[in-house]
Amino acid sequence: MNFFKSSITITLLFLLVIISCISRTTDSPQSRDTGFYHKNSGENELNYISYYSEIYKADSLFVTKNYDETYRILDPLLKRYKPVKGWFVNISRDYLISKSKVVKVERTDVENYLNEQAYSVEAVLGDKSVAKLLEEFHIDKAEVEKIVEKNVSKINIPLRNELGKMTLRDQEVRNTTDYDSIRKIDLQHSQRLREIIETVGFPNEKVVGGYSLQGKPHSEIFLPLIFNHMAYNGDYDYFKKKLPELIKNGTCDPFNYAMLEDRRNEINNKPVEYHVIIPIEEKSDKKKINANRKAIGLPSVEFEEFKKKIMSN
Repeated sequence: MNFFKSSITITLLFLLVIISCISRTTDSPQSRDTGFYHKNSGENELNYISYYSEIYKADSLFVTKNYDETYRILDPLLKRYKPVKGWFVNISRDYLISKSKVVKVERTDVENYLNEQAYSVEAVLGDKSVAKLLEEFHIDKAEVEKIVEKNVSKINIPLRNELGKMTLRDQEVRNTTDYDSIRKIDLQHSQRLREIIETVGFPNEKVVGGYSLQGKPHSEIFLPLIFNHMAYNGDYDYFKKKLPELIKNGTCDPFNYAMLEDRRNEINNKPVEYHVIIPIEEKSDKKKINANRKAIGLPSVEFEEFKKKIMSN
């Protein structure tokens, strides 16, 4: 097992995610995604796999400024599903902005967005499209600050700090050549993650916050990195069974499961299914890879490349 190579590769991905989070303070469709507009009490009966396919379709239209079609897809979708974050997609923001371009937006629409999305004053005010709506409805900085303070008070800060330390410890131990220490840390993380999932639920951004949280250090949390290592040094069977359940109910990002499974298959010399960090070879069947991705709620390879290109500009 080449832990140095693994550490370097995943750390680069970690930096990419951090860059994407920082970019959320600008006028791009990247921000924290949490729930509002949801009007269906039977949430537990919904399967978010089909939801993800729709939001990627809508976001592709949104970034090309096809607001009519974006709104046409999202309006009925978000009456059934509580919106959750997709891969580089803040669908709540897509919906608010596209709605403002197509039909009349009320002050309550903006307030609802802030009540669910606002965790950093700088991020809110730095988003030009949202700031324009704030100005239109005379929502000043003081009001935003109050909403942010209320939202941050609901975040589990001790758990946020704990998971941040786990992420750092996961990488620090891999700077050594002590496999016994690496295995020990991984097993500790495996047990703790299982406890958290069973008692608190999946520790997503709604629970522990995203990268930016007013008055707090930037988050060090990167759970996909830890799940990647559960493929060989943790309770793999538990996570393989549990994560798909959490993906379906909308609480777990499919990227976590893909990181787990891709590494497991790579170790066992089996075909890699999702290629979220493992490069796709020329001979690879992209059609099959895209089908695998869609089945767990990930975007197509083409969408991923499209979004990366936009994020780099």
